[in-house]
Amino acid sequence: MTDELVNQADIMIDCQAVTKRYRSVVAVDDLSLQVRRGEICGFLGPNGAGKTTTLRLLLGLVAPTSGRIVIQGVDLQENPVAALNGVGAIIEESHFYPYLTGEQNLRQVLRVRGLPRDPGVIGDRLAKVGLAEVARRRVKGYSLGMRQRLALAIAMIQDPSILILDEPMNGLDPAGIRDFRLHLLDLAHEGVTILLSSHILSEVEQLATRLVFINRGRVVGVVDRHEAPEARAYVRAADSQRLLTWCQSRQLAAEPLDDGGVVVPLERSEEMATLIRELVNDGVDLLAVHPYAHDLERQYLDRIPAHREEVSSGA
Repeated sequence: MTDELVNQADIMIDCQAVTKRYRSVVAVDDLSLQVRRGEICGFLGPNGAGKTTTLRLLLGLVAPTSGRIVIQGVDLQENPVAALNGVGAIIEESHFYPYLTGEQNLRQVLRVRGLPRDPGVIGDRLAKVGLAEVARRRVKGYSLGMRQRLALAIAMIQDPSILILDEPMNGLDPAGIRDFRLHLLDLAHEGVTILLSSHILSEVEQLATRLVFINRGRVVGVVDRHEAPEARAYVRAADSQRLLTWCQSRQLAAEPLDDGGVVVPLERSEEMATLIRELVNDGVDLLAVHPYAHDLERQYLDRIPAHREEVSSGA
């Protein structure tokens, strides 16, 4: 089998030049996106960027105006049952039967899907999301965080090969977010493909192996976090202006940051020791020096300026 065929077989979600129009509003505009087997892909953008519409398209909840969507190698429009077999999702606000218990809600989901209502499976899914102790409590008494956990249990009920998650950490407390993060990492390690949309950038930064940025219905950037970053040093000194002048005198293309520090490009990471020595020898009082990599917030704002948020049907 050729490398090309192997790579194609590893593409679990393939969104090809997809557009979705709502009358005069273009919610998704010629969008192409691929998600590979076993990766956690962060899907990021402002409110109104088209994220939720894209996820609804991938789940067959709305039909594209144009373009093609292939899930697990199957054309979604030609055979939605086969394409979505083994796909779990949390999309927008989850709805439950409030007067049923958490356990009964999962049993109802299995009944509707025509699957065996195995008490062992139900108990296992509830335990994995931390709801074992409230499994027999009515959902109407659940907190928002508990409802999010229940939504994840439902998404996981059939051991999915793909998870599509839209703001799944809303309402979770710090302990719940940590548990959720570790659970997603375990799933990815087991080969589950995860497409994660979230505004909690710090969590996406800890989870995602690849980042896709979307704005106004279009992909505006893709970052593969496995790629080796260029060597750069973050330097902050007691006198920020003197530090900047020193860099200019050495013809270093230093980038000033908001906190008074600068980012200095290096040919190799090993040059950082030389840089520190030269700064100290020239009497620059250093406060901090360490390797620098763009954090996710910086990458996000570089691609999506802060003034751009608009309201549309393509949240």
